[in-house]
Amino acid sequence: MNDFFNKTISKIEETVLSYTVIIMAIMLIVGVFMRAVLNSSLTFTEEIAQALLIVISFFGLEYCARKGRHITMSIVFDMVNNKYKKIFMYIISLFSSIAMTYFSYLAFKYVLSVKGLGRVTPALQIPIYLIYSVVPLGFLLGAIEYIRTLILNIKNRDLYLTSEIKVEIDKEIHRDLNNLIDEITENQGKEEV
Repeated sequence: MNDFFNKTISKIEETVLSYTVIIMAIMLIVGVFMRAVLNSSLTFTEEIAQALLIVISFFGLEYCARKGRHITMSIVFDMVNNKYKKIFMYIISLFSSIAMTYFSYLAFKYVLSVKGLGRVTPALQIPIYLIYSVVPLGFLLGAIEYIRTLILNIKNRDLYLTSEIKVEIDKEIHRDLNNLIDEITENQGKEEV
């Protein structure tokens, strides 16, 4: 079940994020071409690019958390043995999920206030709250990912850095967290091929 859930969510996120980046790049290139070559501007390209940037940033939040590609400050984590790493993961996952849930709540309140103002984008007249609605969703998905990591660490003997990245508790780690994640990700990629 966990494997099916991870693969399904991962595929959806990869598709959405990939197409969002491609569409944003195309829109910006078309906008520059229109201004520079044809001396005419498409007014909506910047609005679409800004909306897509919000989607990439906040929809990608959970994806980065699951893949272990978010910003980490792991100097203490890297220095302790696996037993203490597991305790750190309890604390990190718990506090991260609480923070993400709180941020989701604040973002939801903000989206409701923007909706109440009735603001729309200038060119396309899209309600701004629709664009901003991805922000609380991204934080909520991030909170769910950290809760999943916490639960996996509680239920299993092994150390879970994310819901996808597992380290055997008996295998002592002698390198920094980012290099470890790179190595595990490469090994998982080779196993899938």
